[in-house]
Amino acid sequence: MALRPLTPDMIEANYAKGIWQDRPLYAVIDDFARLRPDAPAVADQHERLTYAELVRRSHSVATWLLEQGLEPGACVALQTPNSVALAITHLACNRADLMFLPLSNAWRGAEVIHLLKTSRAQIVMVPPTTPEFDYLQMIEKLRPQLPHLNIVGTSRGGRDGSDFAFEEISVAQTSQVSIERDPNVPRFIMVTSGTTALPKMSQWTDNNLWNFMQRFIRGCKVTEDDVAVGLAPANTGATGYVFPVLGPLLAGASSVLLEHWDVEKALDLLESEKATLATAIPTQVVKLLQDPRIGGRDFTPLRAFTNAGAAMPPEAAQMMEEVFGCVGHVCYGTTDGGVPTMTAITDPPEKRQRTVGKPDVDSDVRLVDALGEDVVPGQSGEVIWRGPTKSFGYFNEPHHTEAAFDDDGWYSSGDLGRIDAEGYLSIVGRAKDLIIRGGQNISPQELELHLYKHPAIAEVSVIGIPDPVYGERTCACVVLKPGQQLTLQEVTDFLLSLEVAKFKLPERLEIFDDLPKSAGGKITKVEIRAAVAARN
Repeated sequence: MALRPLTPDMIEANYAKGIWQDRPLYAVIDDFARLRPDAPAVADQHERLTYAELVRRSHSVATWLLEQGLEPGACVALQTPNSVALAITHLACNRADLMFLPLSNAWRGAEVIHLLKTSRAQIVMVPPTTPEFDYLQMIEKLRPQLPHLNIVGTSRGGRDGSDFAFEEISVAQTSQVSIERDPNVPRFIMVTSGTTALPKMSQWTDNNLWNFMQRFIRGCKVTEDDVAVGLAPANTGATGYVFPVLGPLLAGASSVLLEHWDVEKALDLLESEKATLATAIPTQVVKLLQDPRIGGRDFTPLRAFTNAGAAMPPEAAQMMEEVFGCVGHVCYGTTDGGVPTMTAITDPPEKRQRTVGKPDVDSDVRLVDALGEDVVPGQSGEVIWRGPTKSFGYFNEPHHTEAAFDDDGWYSSGDLGRIDAEGYLSIVGRAKDLIIRGGQNISPQELELHLYKHPAIAEVSVIGIPDPVYGERTCACVVLKPGQQLTLQEVTDFLLSLEVAKFKLPERLEIFDDLPKSAGGKITKVEIRAAVAARN
């Protein structure tokens, strides 16, 4: 059933314009498998699959899922590092009319319990036990709180005490499964890394993804001869999956994923695979450019480097194009609201490096003031939009959908933007209180709520502080209770005991006698940021 931001008139208009199609995504990839069965489709550091193999294995997984008695729309969750399992499982769920929920392997109990409980996932696959963490033990600990969860498997390796192993179900000889269904019913989730609290599950339909990826394919001129290398995390369904995996597959190209982020391995992969396309978050690009091992390598085939998830400093964007000998490609949007703008590889250098492109002709984009009125041309305002890439809000959290979209389908981004005389959008700031560290969203509110539980803390405010590599780092500013002492290590240990993901942990601790407050008694983060900056 269509949710609030999508109306029958909008659906009809998108079909009339030819920007949506009347078949599921699996049908597009099946066509490539019939035409070019032996062409390379997707690979990681463990295996390489042709289009025929990808399709066959997705049929196998789809058959197994349906044999478990899952009803249409039931949720299947997969927690894994970057892996071909993401493409296989997404395609399998797409065939079987099931909701696919990819989970970051960086998430721990605090995030996983929230996502599995809210999604009512019936099947979850987790990584096998490693020396660093026992994922199965985490799930078993959470399972009493998950009445919908029926089956737990491992995403790579043997059964290891789980109910099934992904390798076994994906290679079984089975009949073909492809259920005809409405491509406007959401069946794919991109998980935000948390803007105001715990992560939320943003729903995407096949047509949302189709339109989004067609714009990417056109903007980067993707063909079946391209080799796309993905360096960003692909396991939230966002930047690291749609650009380097889904987009190439919908163009008949090939995709190679870096399993675990490592600068030298990333450089090796770009060179050895003769990548023509690459995707990374800006932090990763900066680290690649700063590494001395980048010298003497041959990146001649590379022609377009996509970055999304955070702002790329213009100087880094220029250096990236010079060092890699390619053209930068920028995508702007959110997992929640879709993508209203992206640059094209034919845009002038100053526009590629300093803007996020022109608004898409099929999307409505406005800049508004605090009262929701359009700002004067040339002035900055909050970026709001609506369009064909995203219209379905949050999975099983209608109250969040109500807050993010208005009755006419407009999405409020919280970003401040300015449109220049040529129609290019630049992002100049943020209206929402949010920390973006290396392309991952960190909610100050979530950390503050956790830290208020610490026995030594009387008051706390969490802020982002500038960082040349990550964009921002997290700083905890606290007022201690009388007679108490506190170290940064004690803060991080406390948060880890609450199963908070490591990337969210504060990297700086500042102790105040009193936190600055407004006349109304509210903590003023502007003054806190100024005070912390003065302590440097």
